[in-house]
Amino acid sequence: MKPVRVAIGLSLAVLATLALGALHVPVPPDFLLLVVADMAKGGAVPAMLVGLPAGLLEDTLLAPGRLLGLHAFSKILVGYLLATLGARAVVEKPLAVGGLLAGAVLVEAATLTFLLWVLKGDFLPPAPWLLLARAATTGLFGGLLYAASRVPWRQRREARRRVRLT
Repeated sequence: MKPVRVAIGLSLAVLATLALGALHVPVPPDFLLLVVADMAKGGAVPAMLVGLPAGLLEDTLLAPGRLLGLHAFSKILVGYLLATLGARAVVEKPLAVGGLLAGAVLVEAATLTFLLWVLKGDFLPPAPWLLLARAATTGLFGGLLYAASRVPWRQRREARRRVRLT
């Protein structure tokens, strides 16, 4: 596991979540889920270990009055599912990555709804259009990040530099 990469990813995810919250964006992407999904490429254990602090951060940022650990449990579960799916199938297209991330948002929302129903007795499902919009924005943003990470930026920069020198 790469602790510096995780710390930077979680810090950027918290900053992005706070910034979009301050801008009153109605359905921001789940940036903390993107960090968990990134670690899911390395296996189930790293994804689950990153899911715990990511979920606890989300608990403190978004729902401070609720039960502490609900998002942590759901992020651990989603990290495990993404890593297991990644071990069984090769996902290389940005559209497929975006679809998996959108599905992960839906699984996480279903898990949170079920946990709140069991633990508090409140069956409060999220608004379907907001949930689908959040899944779409997370999938779109994650797919774009994946596509950008596959571009050989260093080689392109070196080629441009060589062209300018000649």
